[in-house]
Amino acid sequence: MNDLIKVNYDNADRPTVSGRELHEALEVKTAYKDWFPRMCEYGFEEEKDYSVTLIFEHNSNGGKQNHKDHMLTIPMAKELCMLQRTEKGSFFRKYFIKVEEAWNSPEMIMKRALEIANSRVKELQINVANLTVDN
Repeated sequence: MNDLIKVNYDNADRPTVSGRELHEALEVKTAYKDWFPRMCEYGFEEEKDYSVTLIFEHNSNGGKQNHKDHMLTIPMAKELCMLQRTEKGSFFRKYFIKVEEAWNSPEMIMKRALEIANSRVKELQINVANLTVDN
């Protein structure tokens, strides 16, 4: 399982994966900076299918260097896997299908709904407490 791509659940709306990690896992020979724009020519849209993020790495001179990465939605990641037309691409597409199935399971939907409800209850409690203090 160590060779699987880490799925990020930071965004409550949808899970995402790193474009750079997917690129590396698919063993694409083209440099990421060239590969990703070429993949976007298939109609992927920023803020719909992916978001841009910067990652900072230490360089050999002791400084920092930033690189652009992209947080991909699972549907976009699956399509990129299919576009590669390789055994690795097929493997990771099936992996992302399982990730989607788990994300959309009744249990996970209920879990997210409870988290939203609990968050809303806390907001209401804070609002009521603030009203009580102000009066």
